[in-house]
Amino acid sequence: MKKTFAYHKPGQNGLARITELRKAFSDLSDLIERLAPSSREKSVAQTNLETTAMWAIKAVVCNDPESVVE
Repeated sequence: MKKTFAYHKPGQNGLARITELRKAFSDLSDLIERLAPSSREKSVAQTNLETTAMWAIKAVVCNDPESVVE
C-alpha cells in the first residue's frame, strides 16, 4: 500500500503538534460561530476550516519521522 493512503500512527512529537493544531482550529471555529452571522458564507468558512485542519494534520502525520505506517 502506498504511504499516502496508509494509516499513520503519529509519534509523541507529532501527537503534540496535532493536539495544538486541533485546539487552534477549534478556537477559530468558535470565533467564526460567535462573530459571523448565519449565512452561506459562514457555512463555507466552517467547511473550508475543516478541510484546512484535515490537510494540516495530514502534513504533520505524513512527515513525522516517528510515525508508524500501519
